Parts: sequence; C-alpha cells; structure tokens
Amino acid sequence: VIDSNGNVGAYSSIAIDSNGNRHISYYDGTNYDLKYATDKTGSWVTVSVDTTGVVGFYTSIAIDSNDAVHISYHDGTNYDLKYATCSSGCTTASNWDIVSVDTTGLVGYWNSIAIDSNDAVHISYYDNTNYDIMYATCSSGCTTASNWNDVSIDTTGVVGYYTSIAIDSNDALHISYYDSTNGDLKYATCSSGCTTASNWNDVSIDTTGVVGLYTSIAIDSNDAVHISYFD
Repeated sequence: VIDSNGNVGAYSSIAIDSNGNRHISYYDGTNYDLKYATDKTGSWVTVSVDTTGVVGFYTSIAIDSNDAVHISYHDGTNYDLKYATCSSGCTTASNWDIVSVDTTGLVGYWNSIAIDSNDAVHISYYDNTNYDIMYATCSSGCTTASNWNDVSIDTTGVVGYYTSIAIDSNDALHISYYDSTNGDLKYATCSSGCTTASNWNDVSIDTTGVVGLYTSIAIDSNDAVHISYFD
C-alpha cells in the first residue's frame, strides 16, 4: 500500500525512470488534488502536486531522457487540460511547475502523455465541447502556455474517448481511441507537422459490434503497433 491517506488512487498512471525507480500519478478524491508518489529515495514518498480546485482526473505520467517527470491531467473545476513537470526534488510541491495547456471549452478528458527522443512532450485528449480527439505538443518552455500547440486530429462524429498515445523509434505518433458515434476502435498516426490536422491519418480498425473502449497502445522494437481494447 503506497498511500492510504483518504480516498486515493483513482486514475493512476505509472512510469519507470532510467534507474528503475517508480513514479506514479493519481487522484486524491478526499482533497480533490493531483498526487504523485515515488520510491526514488528507497521508500515510498507522496506529495500533493496540484491543489487548486478539483484537479487530477485522467492522469498520465511519462519520464524523459533526463529522468524529469511529466504529468498530464484534467482540471475538473475549469474543464481544462493541465500539465505538471518536475526535474528534481519532486517530493516537494514547490519544485513542480504547472500550466493549463488547453482552456478552450471542456477539454482534457482521457488524456495520455508521451515523450519523444528529443524530450518534446506529446498529449492526446478528448474535447467534450466539440466531441473531437485533440493533440497538444511542446518542445521547450513547456511551463508557459503559449509554447504549446494543439489541433483537432479527428472531427468526424463523437470521437476521442479513451485515448492512448505512443511514439515509435522515428518519433512518429500513434494514437488509439474510441469512436462513440459508430462504436468502433480507431487509430490515428502522424510522422511530421503534427500540429496541422491534414498531416494526420486515421482509420477505423475494428468495426464489428461495439468495440474500442478503454484502449491502450504500445510500439515494439520493430515499430509494430499493438492495441488492446474492450469489446
């Protein structure tokens, strides 16, 4: 048991750094906060990262090449996509930097984060105002909102529930998600210029019945794409 202080542990996400240390993001349902836990010091330590409003839904965590921690999550008070990062001393709340990435409409649901070989940050998420799947990215200065770029990558019907993002060895992006209009599993990919919608390609992978909920995507060493999902 890592944290038993209140109603904690919903929307958890885990990542491992280059030294094998574990990092977990999750929601504190008692205090409505984003929390983080790590065993980097040899024993588990937890901290409330963001305590402003009702925050921490749909967390996703990733570690970059320098072992800095990156977390995407949903702000349930303002209905925004938020991002938190820390490079050292991450068990102290003041060492975290936080920014609202997308504040247009009701956004940030079912987000997923990934880091490429250049340590640029990539997030897929759902836009509940326009019923679209969205993508946001930042290559530097990511604690400043203006350094983020976002785009709607699929706007056909109600699409983008349960997004999951992965990056291959060439830094091409791969996203799995659910098409609620047709009850299908969908997949989108982009290799360059990904902040332009026309550079994305999407396809319905499984259209038999109601399929594609709770997707998760991964890329193997040969850059083959693998997706698990619920029928």
